[in-house]
Amino acid sequence: MKHLKLILCFLILLLLESTLLAQPYIYFSKVIDSTDSNSMYWDLSINKFNLRNNLEEPFLYNAEFISFTWDITQTWLILDHLFSYSHIYNCLDTLNNFDLPAKIEGGVFPVLYSKEKNCLYITGVSEDKLKMFEFNVNTKDFTQSFEEFPQIIHNNKEGMFFSLSEEKIYVPVLDTNYSGMGKLLIYSTTSKHILSISDLSVYGYPNANGYILYKGKDGTAVILSYFHNITKDSYFRIYNFDSDLGSNFIKYQGFADPYYTNKGKYLILANIYDSLNAYSGRLDIYDVGTGEHIKNIFLPSGGEVYTFDEFPNNVYYVKDIEEPTRQVWNLDMDSIFNVLELTNLNPNSVNINSNSFTLTVNGKGFDTVSTVYFNGQPRATTFVSDSVLTAEILSSDVAAVGSFPVWVKDRYSISDTLQFSVTQASNPNLLVKLKNSLGNQIPASNVMYYESAAGGWKDAVNNGDGTFTVITTKPTVSIRMFYEYANQTVHNVTAQNNTYTFTTVNAAVELRNSSGNLIDQGTVQYYAGAWRSFGTTVNGVANKELLPINYSFRMIYEYVPLDKQQDISTNSTVTFSTVLCTVKVTKANGQPLSGASTKYYSGAWRDIGLTNANGEATKELLPKSINFRAASGNVSQDKQQDIGVNNLVEIQLP
Repeated sequence: MKHLKLILCFLILLLLESTLLAQPYIYFSKVIDSTDSNSMYWDLSINKFNLRNNLEEPFLYNAEFISFTWDITQTWLILDHLFSYSHIYNCLDTLNNFDLPAKIEGGVFPVLYSKEKNCLYITGVSEDKLKMFEFNVNTKDFTQSFEEFPQIIHNNKEGMFFSLSEEKIYVPVLDTNYSGMGKLLIYSTTSKHILSISDLSVYGYPNANGYILYKGKDGTAVILSYFHNITKDSYFRIYNFDSDLGSNFIKYQGFADPYYTNKGKYLILANIYDSLNAYSGRLDIYDVGTGEHIKNIFLPSGGEVYTFDEFPNNVYYVKDIEEPTRQVWNLDMDSIFNVLELTNLNPNSVNINSNSFTLTVNGKGFDTVSTVYFNGQPRATTFVSDSVLTAEILSSDVAAVGSFPVWVKDRYSISDTLQFSVTQASNPNLLVKLKNSLGNQIPASNVMYYESAAGGWKDAVNNGDGTFTVITTKPTVSIRMFYEYANQTVHNVTAQNNTYTFTTVNAAVELRNSSGNLIDQGTVQYYAGAWRSFGTTVNGVANKELLPINYSFRMIYEYVPLDKQQDISTNSTVTFSTVLCTVKVTKANGQPLSGASTKYYSGAWRDIGLTNANGEATKELLPKSINFRAASGNVSQDKQQDIGVNNLVEIQLP
């Protein structure tokens, strides 16, 4: 029994790790503070966006990097730091990290990770020679290839990849005359030798003007053969280099980047603007076996296409990943070619004469040309994924009691039908609403109610119009409103034939200097389960509608963060004030020292300025304990002081 428990624990841990690794993330840089253009690199963080739950999560704060990349398994992320060295972080545990050896020169390198061997394969320059380096994560040993490599092609679309057995690495390299023809280098991970270098034209369409080998996996990749003719003919081919077998050529007129799914069953070509080298939003899908063009998908222009090792049958199209208004489309090839089929509607009913609302249609086989029909009429439809559509239903659509058919239609087929009910308004229960400080109704995130300890907190019914209904036999209940990640609770609310309205307040966070004047640019955050973006001060003030409860607020000014807690139900204006910090530098004899350099530390050493004839340099800073430094010539002296208690920092240089 004891051994059985150990085995079960091991399997559970293995499953948890597998689940974590299976999550597709997009890593992107984010500006923390853009007030000082000369030090923007110090103020970048790396965040990751989880494509499974559509949540943004922090990865590295104040990362001090120029660029970064990750391996295809999303196990390791490699950064090119500001000071000409590179660092590798484990994607699941940033504490598990290490520097590349100093002998490896250059910036971010192409990197592959073998889970079976627990080894990283990195190309880098050592003693002016390009080498393949193998790093054993367990032993922390570095070994290198025996031969020097030609110049490697590495960008977002081209790069090296493993064979299925991981005993070989296929590496696209430049030809010696840089003609664009390209070559394929095959490297052995067992002998650490280059096995061969061959022309890409051997695998591509004959007599093309140029060849490109795109990033692949398991020994398989896409080869593009292109011509400089009027129609810009391109020929795409999926090639298995392990078995030396290729698909038929698929002809395409224009520019496109290829992506393949379902182990090479489908080829997706993302159309590119000729002049901007950006995606137009049109995706052409081909059956690789027959070469037949089987579907077009039209999405907004300017997005990026992502594929992931753990999700080989999915293609993700993401627009504006750095913005809160980002848009994400998940194209699952296992579902997108299915016959249109509906599973449910949300909501599936409303009261008569309800306001206009958004109807969510769940099913499968949807694409960007799918249209929702309500009672025989097409409605404005938004494609969310191959299994989710939303449609804007008008108030006139629900002006009569009855049951109304809903179906989905695209250029290929019509789905089955679900019924939507419009009922006579009758609500003997508790209706819960949310309004902003101007009295306008706004949609709540969720509403919960509490009847008794036995029942615990329960979800109220979402009416689909921003309101919620509490259905209970109790005379009174407690209600909890959720909005902008926070929640507010009220007690002893009448639960029968009643309407209760929560109201947000227009919270204002202002930043003033030591003279009392409003100043910019302060970055404001508030805490609700995690630190959330509040905004940046404009004319000294940032505003946001929030529930009237107690919050912790954070002001970041001149790289220095300061926290403050305040109940905005009693005072909706949160004020942060800087102090005029004076650093006075004197010589050993007590005389003022002019021209001395003064700095303070907040994530890095920041400049205050050179001291004047009185030996003083000043700067407006948030009042907290800060490390200061004064330097003249080769002599420097540090001092820590809480400038909220004493804003005169006196430093004597020996």
